[in-house]
Amino acid sequence: MTTFIDPSENTDGIGDSQRTLDGQQLADALAKLGTVDPVCVEVLTRLNLRVYPGEPGDRTAYVVLDVHGVSIGVKRRAVDLYLHADTTETDDRLIALEINGYGETDHTTNPSHPGL
Repeated sequence: MTTFIDPSENTDGIGDSQRTLDGQQLADALAKLGTVDPVCVEVLTRLNLRVYPGEPGDRTAYVVLDVHGVSIGVKRRAVDLYLHADTTETDDRLIALEINGYGETDHTTNPSHPGL
C-alpha cells in the first residue's frame, strides 16, 4: 500500500521519493475485503494514486489522484490547504469548482485559448 514519507526521509535531495498505488492494486485489495460493486471496480482500475513527501514546513505529504484523465493534487501547507487540478491531458476548457457547498465557480483551463 502507499505509505507516507516524512520529508526527512527523502535522501535524494530533489523530492522525487514518489510512492504509487495503481488502480488495479487498489481494486484487488478491496476485493479481499468482500464483494465490490462492478462500477466501483471499473473506476478503481483506472485510478492512480501518487504520494510525494511534503516540502519543509508542509503539514502533510502531497497526494495526487489521477482519475478521468485529470490529476488532482492536495496537501496541507503551514498556512493553507493547497489544491491543484491538471487537465492538460483532456480537452476540457472549463472547470466548475465547488468548495464546501458554497456554489460553483468556473475556471478556464487556458485563459489565452481562442474562443474562451
